[in-house]
Amino acid sequence: MPLARSSTSLARGSADAPQLLDRLRSLDGLRGVAAVVVLLHHALLTVPVLARAYYEHQPPVPKGSVAWWITYSPLHLAWAGPEAVVLFFVLSGLVVALPVLRRPGFDWIAFYPRRVVRIAGPAAVALAFGVALMLLVPHVNGHQLGEWMNRRPNTVKPSDVLTDLGLVEGSSGLVSPLWSLQWELLFSAFLPLFIGIAVLGRRRPFVASAVIAALTMVGAFFTAKAMFYLPLFAIGALLVAQWDRVAAMARRVSRGTWAWPALVVLGLVVASSTWWLQGLGLSFHRATLLRWTPVPGIVLLLLAGAFWRPAVRVLESRVLQWLGHISFSLYLVHEPIVVTMRFLLMRVEAPTWASIAIALPVAFAVAALFTRFVEAPFHRLARSAGRKVSDAYREYSSPERTRTESAVLPSLPAASLRPAPVREKTLV
Repeated sequence: MPLARSSTSLARGSADAPQLLDRLRSLDGLRGVAAVVVLLHHALLTVPVLARAYYEHQPPVPKGSVAWWITYSPLHLAWAGPEAVVLFFVLSGLVVALPVLRRPGFDWIAFYPRRVVRIAGPAAVALAFGVALMLLVPHVNGHQLGEWMNRRPNTVKPSDVLTDLGLVEGSSGLVSPLWSLQWELLFSAFLPLFIGIAVLGRRRPFVASAVIAALTMVGAFFTAKAMFYLPLFAIGALLVAQWDRVAAMARRVSRGTWAWPALVVLGLVVASSTWWLQGLGLSFHRATLLRWTPVPGIVLLLLAGAFWRPAVRVLESRVLQWLGHISFSLYLVHEPIVVTMRFLLMRVEAPTWASIAIALPVAFAVAALFTRFVEAPFHRLARSAGRKVSDAYREYSSPERTRTESAVLPSLPAASLRPAPVREKTLV
C-alpha cells in the first residue's frame, strides 16, 4: 500500500533526490485520489445492479441506464477499485525502491523490521475494528442486498482472524482490502531481486519493460496472481532507475501544448478499456483475460501526475495532499464502515444511497483519527524497531567484538579447546 510519506524522507541527500521528492509530493495527491476511488468502489458495490458487473453469470446491467453508463464507459474509473490498486502497487514499487537506488548506504537490516511493523501494525488494528463492527451489527443475507454484500462473511472465525493477522495468505474477507498487503509484504521480502531487475533495466529499459509486460499478460491469462501483481511493483522500481531518462522525455512532451492532455485522455481510455470493451460486447470472461490492458494507461496517468504542470498543481492542492496523508488509513478502515452502514440502515428499510451518503463522511473522519492515533504511532514504532535491530546487528558484527573474542581464545588452556568426549545415554 501507499507508504510514500515515510520513504521520501529517506531519499534526502542524494544529488537528484530533490527532483524526485518534488514529484513524489504530487504523487502523494494521486495516491489520495486512488484511495477515494477504492472507497467509492466498495460503496457502489452495495448497489445490487452495479455489483452485477463484477460477477459472471449475473443478470446484465440494463443497457442505456445510468448504471450502464457509469459501469461500461470511462466513467467507471471513478470507482474502479482494482485499477486503483494497480496504481498503488506501481507507486509502492517506486517509493520503496527510491531510497535503495538513490541513497548510498541503504540500511537493509533496518528496512525489514521497519516495513513489517509499518504494514502489519495498522492492519491488525483495522482488523480488530472490522471485527468489532461486525459483532455490533451482525451480517445477514438477502436478495435485496446484491451479490457483493451477500458474499461478506456472516461469522467471525478464529482461523479467519489468524489468516488476516498473518497477511501473507491473503484475506479471509473480514476486512477484504487486506488482501493487497500480501503482495506488499512479498514485494518487500524480495526487494533485492526487484532492485536487481531495475539496475539491469538501466541499460536495456525496453527489454525490461517487455519482460514485465509479458509477465503481467501471462499472469492475467492464466489467473496467476503472483505473476500478475508482483511485476507491477517492478514497474515502479524501473521508473526510479530510469527517472532521469523519463524526466527528459517528459520535458520534450511538455513542449507541445496539447501533448499532455492527449496523453491523459489516452491514459483514461486505456485504463478503463476492460469496461468500455464490455459495453461494446466483449464477454466478462474475455475481459478478465485482458485485465492487464489498463496497466499502460495507469502508468501514463502516473507520469502525468508527476510531470504535467496543471495536474501537479491540482494534486499538490491542500485537499488532495490531506487525502494522500490519510490514504493508507482510509484504505484500511473504509470497507467495514460501508458494509456496516448498509446492514444497519437496511433494518429501517432505508435506501442504499442513504447508507452510502452517511458512510462516506464517516469513513473520512475515522481515517483521519486512525492516521493520528494508530498509523502515526506505528510509524514511530517502525522507525524505532528498525534502528534497534540495525544497531544490534552492527554491535554483534562489529570488528571490535570479533577482535575481542579472538583475543580471549589464545589465553584459554589448550585442553579446554578440545571437544569433550561424547557419552552416549543408555536405557539401563
